[in-house]
Amino acid sequence: MKLSELLNQLLDRGFNPEILSSGEILCRINLDYASFGFTLILGEFIRCIAWSTYAGQSYFDRIFPDLEQAIFAAQMTAVFDDARLTEAIAHIGGKL
Repeated sequence: MKLSELLNQLLDRGFNPEILSSGEILCRINLDYASFGFTLILGEFIRCIAWSTYAGQSYFDRIFPDLEQAIFAAQMTAVFDDARLTEAIAHIGGKL
């Protein structure tokens, strides 16, 4: 897949990809201060690193055969991250 095709697919899905000087592509998922995102490293396969700025951690660092699978895995991880954060906020709010 050409870089231009990959960027067009990311833009079509509503991501705002940034190309870093290292050649990595950075995408943020959540709208709440861009707390979750993923980094794509292109090669024969696509390496996807999903991360969170709130937790300060990487959720996974995996290799995918295509962009579709990489984005799906990152989006599902973002959904679970939001659910975990929402549950934590509700738990704290219940104690006040």
